[in-house]
Amino acid sequence: MNSLPIISLEKLKDLSFPSGNAEHKRLYETCLEHGFFYLKDHGIPSELVQKTIDASRNFFELPEETKQAYSQDKQTVYPKTSRGYSPLYGETLNGQTGADPKEVFDLGVERLPSDKPFTGKTVIPDDQVAPGFASSHYQLQGEILNKVVPPLLQGLAVALDQEYNWFDPYFEDPILIHRTVYYPPKAGSAGKHTDTGIFTILIQEYFSTPSLRVYAKEGWIDAECLENTFVINLGDMLQYWTNGLFVSTAHEVIHTLPHNRVSIPIFVFPNHNTLIQPMGTNKTINSTDVMLDNFQSIWVDKSGSGRAQELT
Repeated sequence: MNSLPIISLEKLKDLSFPSGNAEHKRLYETCLEHGFFYLKDHGIPSELVQKTIDASRNFFELPEETKQAYSQDKQTVYPKTSRGYSPLYGETLNGQTGADPKEVFDLGVERLPSDKPFTGKTVIPDDQVAPGFASSHYQLQGEILNKVVPPLLQGLAVALDQEYNWFDPYFEDPILIHRTVYYPPKAGSAGKHTDTGIFTILIQEYFSTPSLRVYAKEGWIDAECLENTFVINLGDMLQYWTNGLFVSTAHEVIHTLPHNRVSIPIFVFPNHNTLIQPMGTNKTINSTDVMLDNFQSIWVDKSGSGRAQELT
């Protein structure tokens, strides 16, 4: 495989046949073989995507002192590392390669303050500090939550030979880690890792030379930037849920281009304290415990994200 498969979200929405259509079968084969694919026909306006990328770049180009006013230690959500600004070398996605030369800002679904992990409000700059930063991200988040997450979950359910609404009870109030990332020119990277959620929706800028690399069965390949598509990769929780049928796929970013790069990954998790029962077993896995363990691994132990320790 030299390039990732392309799946049409519009075709996945066709639920005329209980057992699915040809696109559901393609989705199954893609998840079985690759765990990574491009998603087209997603319905998110390209103007909104570009506006959000531009607003992100403008935020990251602010003075460091200004950005630090919204850093993780200023956040009120638990764990604090799940929200706010982190500077260069703040995050470690792979313990073997060390801290990543990239800046990030994390937000989530805005909820009332709560003692639940990953739930509450983000301390985020207003329009006087970073024009359009908060508003564009929350608008984009709403579009993703309404137009992409539900039909993609339904498509996965049908592909797994379940009822189309099989995942619905577990995603009535999903947790999102909604991130924007800034890779500096020539030296930005994110170490080899897997994601821990159900799936990740990655919005990346179009550049003729890709920076994202994916581990396919034949080895590492470059994930080209395709206009008007998102990149979807499966996470560890879906691997657990399918009892290893769909495997989360390792990936990394090596950005060597002479200009900076902005990407917006949105990590999708089920409701708080969802009990995942791997298919065909009586075991249960608490989704929030998995998330908390992963944040400990990334930010405290600095050993990496997901199955990073298995990767060489």
